Amino acid sequence: MAKHGKKKTGRKVRVDFRANRNQPGQTIDADRNESVRSKGAASRKRTIIVGDDDAPLVDEALWTSGVVLAVHGLVCRVHAGDVVWDCTIRRKLRTVSIDERSPVIVGDRVWFSKLADAPPGQSAGVIERVDERRSRLSRRDFRGREHVMVANADQLLIVTAVAEPKPKPHLIDRYLIAAHKGELRPIICFSKCDLVAGEVDYDDDDYDGPLLTIAELVEEYRGIGYTCIFASARSGLGLGALRDEMRGHITALSGQSGVGKSSLINALEPGASLRVAEVSDANQKGRHCTTNAQLLPLHFGGFVVDTPGIRQFDLWRLELGELELHFTEFAPLVVQCRFSDCLHVNQEGCAILAAVADGRISPRRHRSYVKMLTELNERATEWGK
Repeated sequence: MAKHGKKKTGRKVRVDFRANRNQPGQTIDADRNESVRSKGAASRKRTIIVGDDDAPLVDEALWTSGVVLAVHGLVCRVHAGDVVWDCTIRRKLRTVSIDERSPVIVGDRVWFSKLADAPPGQSAGVIERVDERRSRLSRRDFRGREHVMVANADQLLIVTAVAEPKPKPHLIDRYLIAAHKGELRPIICFSKCDLVAGEVDYDDDDYDGPLLTIAELVEEYRGIGYTCIFASARSGLGLGALRDEMRGHITALSGQSGVGKSSLINALEPGASLRVAEVSDANQKGRHCTTNAQLLPLHFGGFVVDTPGIRQFDLWRLELGELELHFTEFAPLVVQCRFSDCLHVNQEGCAILAAVADGRISPRRHRSYVKMLTELNERATEWGK
């Protein structure tokens, strides 16, 4: 008597073996309606059942939605309901994009299937899909890929110390550009205010103009509409203002190594107990203390993401003509330039240069723009590939 089983819907297609699975007589991904037969190296294929969009058929009704709290290699901590799941990443997600450094990052809203054979007491699953991101903080890694540091945050708290290490305004400007491009509201926090009394000159080797004091730098940023907060994890200065800005929001903290991001989080959320380290006395550079980003709940409402400290922040895929729009003081004047393709460097009839000359735009900010523009121009050919 013939055996009657559940009929597979969809249509069959023949595809090549994966490179590391090319062994005769082997069955792979049986849970996804895939089967294997071997008839020699020339015809070795696998058969999969796909729908109209050529995607393998799965029962999405069995998936669970969650938010990624942390990523450790190929294992993600996913919060769903009152449970934190340890989830691996489905291989198709790891190979779908060659531009991104990782297909799943902290803050992502994901759908995962539960593993029925997980060890007792362990909640385990496999991430099947990542929802579209509404915001992101991205930079270019050393291999030329997009490194998304955090997804779906509401705002970016750019932390810079007034000393140990000294602030780098050009790095702050880069973060501001990344925040605008990634749909994040930027806030600038000047930390470690207990270490200095009065005003301290900032350190920026890339700027050859007159040095500004901390007070002048803050005035410069506030003058173009940015919220700036003085804070100290040790004395408690500014913690109330930070809570007011962070309450009810998902806030990503970022900045160069050693500026005190983890210390601020520990002061705002004592139960976080994040590891901290002192700045090197030899070179005044911060030590990398946070190695992986993680999403933490705040007792006063909202969430915070502590991201690893960096010493260099390369912008990710910014067009030459786009840069001017992310300098908020430039944008209203761009239409007044004599030529529509003006780069605001040395062009005749440039409204931006006129504003720099009469003091309406900071010379330092314009120099920061020119430095970024030069970098983007050098990489334009590479990004156009």
